[in-house]
Amino acid sequence: MQNAEVSAPPVTAALKHEGITAPRVQGYKELTFRTHVILDKEKLEETGGYPSSDNMQEVVGAKCTIESAEFKAAFITPAKVNVPTLKRQPTDAYVKCATGSQSGDATLAPMLNGTVVGGASAAGLLAAAVTAGIAAGRDVWSFNANHTSGVSIQVE
Repeated sequence: MQNAEVSAPPVTAALKHEGITAPRVQGYKELTFRTHVILDKEKLEETGGYPSSDNMQEVVGAKCTIESAEFKAAFITPAKVNVPTLKRQPTDAYVKCATGSQSGDATLAPMLNGTVVGGASAAGLLAAAVTAGIAAGRDVWSFNANHTSGVSIQVE
């Protein structure tokens, strides 16, 4: 399947509750959003519900939103959207897309960027306390694509 070119400039998500969210922002991550329709639903069942590239067709021009408690953005697919990376775990981001009579949605769960693990031994108590402090300083969360070419929203 050949993906459509993303010709529009990237959209940057607007922060909600600027005074609370802005200090948590550690940067931005660019995600590519695409919308697809399943061509053969019976074939989809054969693959365990996971669409194969030969059973999907990209839909260009779907109007979409992505929204969480921390940010929101509106865009038309295919699109690149800059979403914030945040200190402290953010809420899930909900993506909704519609085009004509077709619509679909997806949920993106935040993921911790890297982890720090401390050992649990008598000699390691001090190291564990230091490690916990380091982990708190590295508590940065982001959203990742759910498909190799970006975030794929199935519309029906």
